[in-house]
Amino acid sequence: MYNPRWPHTLTAYRESLDADGLPVTDSEGNPVEVPVEFEVVRYGSNFNPIKKACGCFDTETVSELPWGYRTSTGGIRDSGDVFQADYKISCPMIMTPLEYGVRLRLTDYTRTFEAIVKKATTYNWGTNLWIDKIGNDGGLSE
Repeated sequence: MYNPRWPHTLTAYRESLDADGLPVTDSEGNPVEVPVEFEVVRYGSNFNPIKKACGCFDTETVSELPWGYRTSTGGIRDSGDVFQADYKISCPMIMTPLEYGVRLRLTDYTRTFEAIVKKATTYNWGTNLWIDKIGNDGGLSE
């Protein structure tokens, strides 16, 4: 369902790890990345999170998330923590942890670009992600 709060899409990738927790590399020594499968909370027609009879959230697994800009002026500083990020975006409530360093491929109305997760915080209505863009201009033309 389309939600105007989150009109764009993103996919996430993390390094593949072997049975010992060590990064898997290709023949050239580059880390192998695998797509992240997200456990997300389902939303109803009124954009409220759906809860089951037990009171827990109704969830589903997806490989792509909708998202929207919250602050895109660059140089965001979070007052509660000592860190800086280029953008703060929001998406529906995700239950899958997104740690520092997860790579995102984001598509908005005009471009596709890549970014690295700096911080992720889930609230009762959604998840905020603080990200740093990769590259000088942050954009990859499609």
